[in-house]
Amino acid sequence: MAEPGLSRRMLRLLLILISAALLILFVAAAWLFWLSRQAPEAPAPMLQATGPRWQVQIPPTPVNAPPLVSTPASDRLVASPTFVPLYPGIRAAWVADLTVEDDSVFAWGEVFTKTWRLVNVGAETWPTGTLLSFVRGDALAGKPVAFVGGVASGATVDVSVRLVAPRKTGAYVSGWALTTGGARIPGSDVWVAIQTTAPASLANLAAIRGKFELGGHVSQGFTHVTQMRQAGMTWVKVQARYGEDADLRPFIAEAHAQGFKVLISAVGSASMVTESGFSRRVSDWMAGIAAAGADAIEVWNEPNLPREWRQGYISPRAYTNLLCTAYSAIKRANRGTLVISAAPAPTGYFNGCTGKGCDDALWLEGLVATGAAGCFDYLGAHHNAGATSPSSRTGHSADLEGKHHSWYFLPQTELYYEQFAGKRQLFYTELGYLSADGYGWIPDSFSWAGNISTAMQAAWLAEAAELSRESGMVRALVIWNVDATCYGDCGSAEDPQGGYAIIRPNGACPACETLEALELP
Repeated sequence: MAEPGLSRRMLRLLLILISAALLILFVAAAWLFWLSRQAPEAPAPMLQATGPRWQVQIPPTPVNAPPLVSTPASDRLVASPTFVPLYPGIRAAWVADLTVEDDSVFAWGEVFTKTWRLVNVGAETWPTGTLLSFVRGDALAGKPVAFVGGVASGATVDVSVRLVAPRKTGAYVSGWALTTGGARIPGSDVWVAIQTTAPASLANLAAIRGKFELGGHVSQGFTHVTQMRQAGMTWVKVQARYGEDADLRPFIAEAHAQGFKVLISAVGSASMVTESGFSRRVSDWMAGIAAAGADAIEVWNEPNLPREWRQGYISPRAYTNLLCTAYSAIKRANRGTLVISAAPAPTGYFNGCTGKGCDDALWLEGLVATGAAGCFDYLGAHHNAGATSPSSRTGHSADLEGKHHSWYFLPQTELYYEQFAGKRQLFYTELGYLSADGYGWIPDSFSWAGNISTAMQAAWLAEAAELSRESGMVRALVIWNVDATCYGDCGSAEDPQGGYAIIRPNGACPACETLEALELP
């Protein structure tokens, strides 16, 4: 039996060892937690932030970014009435990146705006003097602070900083955090990671050219193959929407079996452009379409309009980052798949280019400035508001001053072609003329087409094809459309799709005959 003194000494030693072990575990846990909260000191391929893998979204920075203006807190805050604070005191957490995705590429000296969404997860309101402050890494020539102000517990706030890309090629990371009274608010560390490249130049851009071809957009599959062949069409186009999980392989296989090349216009909802991981997810989806055998993919649709790209986030730079990500993914999946840039809506409605909308001429200037030309094979274009012959330069009933190119096929084609110094031919993914013949009425917003007959439609489509072939400016012209039958009830009371169809309500196809006369190969 052990002596009482010895037993007490052994017990004390055991308690000391247990206490030391617990202290070591506590210190290790605290150290690991501290590491998890740190932003990277230098560019790294896998950035970590609060929560899961750092993910950012497509950058909606206008070409001419406006100066940073602090938005009143009442316009930027969203509170939850049932919010239960996760932490005592003052604390924050990252919610989302609303602009500038990870490793976005900017030209030297390019101005851009980075916006983060943060949430107050603490029990206390942030002080009224709260700032977002630059804390480490690359300053990116912007102001070192942005005003945030008081934010109630449970509310979110969007905070923006206006930055400038360094005038040297490289990778840069700029770290920021909320501060109050010079001290950081726990959990508020965020950062922006970019790459820079020399300003885009068309002078060194290799030209891509191809022989003119004709195609048609179909909505009823291959029910009019005979008429399409009669018209000399070698392409068939359909639109695919992200998230609908449509299997395009049977359609592509059938098109190839019928002797047609396939153009897929790949698009998603406008709201998703600010979702986490947007460009990568969409690009992977497009890569799957390329792997399925698509001969060409149009990357999105009319991204200069708020109905196609979330309002407030429209910009050539935002789209260029999607386009270049998609281009790389598509070419990895199928080198033979042509990449078509999204056709902008031809318009001068916006009188400029902002996050709310962008006129097509300024949109194209923005694509040139952001280096988009290196990320597509052919320039997407739409023309479906014509009411004069394709060679006309004046005379459209909606263009009283005769000044805007969007109403006229040839002036629009020349403008687009010249924007890229002739290095990229146009690929008209939609070219159509509206005729109400056979329907008896026309929506008010399309009244400019009220005098277009089926015969005029047929003649103008053939003239547009002839101008495209002879000018060398156009790689392909896809007629919008072959076979639509809905008129005024195509998801909108103002959508006369059937009036654009070359297969008319009586089943005849006058345009097939005029196009056949061109003897296209």
